[in-house]
Amino acid sequence: MGSLTVKVNGRSYPIICGDGEESHLEYLAEFVDKKVLDLTESVGNASEGQLLLMACLLIADDLSQAYETIEKLRDGADGEGGAPAHDAWAEKLEAIAQKLESA
Repeated sequence: MGSLTVKVNGRSYPIICGDGEESHLEYLAEFVDKKVLDLTESVGNASEGQLLLMACLLIADDLSQAYETIEKLRDGADGEGGAPAHDAWAEKLEAIAQKLESA
């Protein structure tokens, strides 16, 4: 088992993970930390629990939208077939990835 300590909102959290998963968990923690920082700047005075919950809800919303987009793309690809469907998938997934990276 691997382990590491991540920082979110200035607080350290020890995490146990599978061997080799450390860098991915660090990336995820940085993503959450950025979401919390953005919330802190826009919401202002909120408890740590509230900030973490709001960050989780925003991330869950992004994920939900990504799933909906994937489902729509799958439904559309059934009727289209071929390269145009793949091009549309690539463009929409790239837009989702950019949105999540900038979150």
